[in-house]
Amino acid sequence: MLTLSGFSSPASNAKGSTSNPCRRSGWASLAKSAVGFALAMGVLTAGQAQALIVTVGGQAWDVTTFTGTYNANTSKFALPSAGGMMPWWADGSLPEAFARAVGNSLGLPNSGPEGPFFAVFPVQPVNIASMRLTSNNSYEYIYNTSRSATKTWAQATQYTPPAPVPVRVPGPLPALGAAAAFGFSRQLRKRTKRSANAISSSYSL
Repeated sequence: MLTLSGFSSPASNAKGSTSNPCRRSGWASLAKSAVGFALAMGVLTAGQAQALIVTVGGQAWDVTTFTGTYNANTSKFALPSAGGMMPWWADGSLPEAFARAVGNSLGLPNSGPEGPFFAVFPVQPVNIASMRLTSNNSYEYIYNTSRSATKTWAQATQYTPPAPVPVRVPGPLPALGAAAAFGFSRQLRKRTKRSANAISSSYSL
């Protein structure tokens, strides 16, 4: 939030004049603050990981991506039960199921262009296999990705929807309040009746 307490109102003889140096300096400071705020927001939002909720095998998954090498992120390349981040790891059909569920929703971050890689398993000491979406919307396995190659990989965790916020229903009117309201309504009816009788008797005269 921008705080404008540092700016004072220009003198009365300076109002309406664009040549007032105080006004120019004030607006210049305000512009600098606005630009700085916009740049700060850009820094905060830049580089944030994309996320996507997909359902595979009857389970909702929160799929995100990370960029790096296999060698530097080996803990991610495993089943969640083994502490990893890839539920499709070492599975023959899940990589394609996840790749098709994600489609191009996470973009085509790899050169080609290609979608994020869904790593399957190491097939050689220096290579790993993975599933990918290609630029022509076809899915294919590749078996020669180097463990030291920097790629954008998919990872996923089980997604649990947030619990709904309970709606507070107002409770019944307290007994004392109800009694007071009832008594007030009786008095109001009596006053209304007396007024009506007074008007009626005045006309009858």
